[in-house]
Amino acid sequence: MPLLLGGRYIVENPIAQGGFGATFLARDRYTPAMKRCVVKLLQPVGLTSSQMAIAKQMFEREATVLEDLGTHPQIPDLLAYFEVQSGQDEFFYLVQEFVDGFTLEQIVEQHGAIAEADALEIMQSLLPVLTFIHEKGSIHRDIKPANIMVRKSDQTYFLLDFGAVKQVAGAAQGQKSTGIFTPGYGAPEQMRGDTVFPATDLYAFAVTCLFLLTGKEPEELFDVSYNKWQWDQFVKLSPTLNNVLHKMLETAPSDRFNSAAAVLQELSVNSSTNVKTSHQTSIQVPVPIASPLAVNAPAVPKPVVSRSQKTPWLLSAPIPTQFIAAFLLGVEAMLLWQVMTTVGISAIGAPANLVVFGALLLGVILLRISSVLDNKDLFVFVNLLSFAAVWGGQIFVKALFQNLPQWLDIAQYCGVAGFSAIALMAAFRLIFQLLYSLL
Repeated sequence: MPLLLGGRYIVENPIAQGGFGATFLARDRYTPAMKRCVVKLLQPVGLTSSQMAIAKQMFEREATVLEDLGTHPQIPDLLAYFEVQSGQDEFFYLVQEFVDGFTLEQIVEQHGAIAEADALEIMQSLLPVLTFIHEKGSIHRDIKPANIMVRKSDQTYFLLDFGAVKQVAGAAQGQKSTGIFTPGYGAPEQMRGDTVFPATDLYAFAVTCLFLLTGKEPEELFDVSYNKWQWDQFVKLSPTLNNVLHKMLETAPSDRFNSAAAVLQELSVNSSTNVKTSHQTSIQVPVPIASPLAVNAPAVPKPVVSRSQKTPWLLSAPIPTQFIAAFLLGVEAMLLWQVMTTVGISAIGAPANLVVFGALLLGVILLRISSVLDNKDLFVFVNLLSFAAVWGGQIFVKALFQNLPQWLDIAQYCGVAGFSAIALMAAFRLIFQLLYSLL
């Protein structure tokens, strides 16, 4: 693929790859700031001439739909549509507005389910978008968390990926479905390949809301034995939202709400929460970890992690805590030295005891690696173990502890070791700060 498309768009990075095309991040060199945009490539491979003509027609129809729907502030604008001939091959391109944000799928995967109040804000923000789409004679047909994005700059929700809309745009309502949907989110009539309606989008939107509220995939929320949605075991919702979602998920399209506006009206009438007319939300969206599943965004930058999350526990503690910990480490070193020079030498001398001792050390290492023991747990665990060893030795093998120094001497050694440990920790703290500043 050429790096300069249409003499205008400079391709930078791939975003996603599919069976018949790909999506790329690009820049528009005809804008002063080299504005970022998204280039969608249709590259049919292995199609007959008739299939190729149909694919081209579908792609052109998508461009027409996007040009019409892109006038809504929560739908990416269509910036360009063109073809590129390369030998015997034809390439079709759509250029869309770039939305710098994160999908709801990314956010839930990284941070878990959201609160009901936040889900209501999402519904109140996107139901008017669905109303706009349906009034334009189109049906999205692939609503899911991965196709809803939150823009970082102003927390605005965007509805993405209108690739399925091209199948029904401009057609009479009630056209047969061609099977474009995401399993688990598609309504029953859509999965059967039957007629699709605006209520088909409402069904998928309700499943999306359930995913946001529970963090569970649709397969976990649908009880096949009873042929019904059951989410009570995962989340307790208010009666209003519970009833609205049940109605949106009715099996028959006629039993659902007849429009997105009707859903919004039901929420505003029966809910104490005021419906917002703005498409913005007050939800403060956390930054997800980079994911290859991003639909309309480049690689997500890693979040800035505070030092306390990366610095070892002792190094991130206040200075007084470090002093106490250092003193205890001095005690630990003295006690372990006494154990090794008395009980250790006599007990580990036998091969069988050496095997047991090795197994114990391996067990501690495995517990540490598996995060069962964190830094604090390991510190306490080793101290208790050594104190227990010394106490047991004093009781059962008193003869081996005749040369044990006086506790006053031990305290003096601990003081020296403690101040030394504090100096060492200060050096480590400086090293960590330097590393963070470089990384």
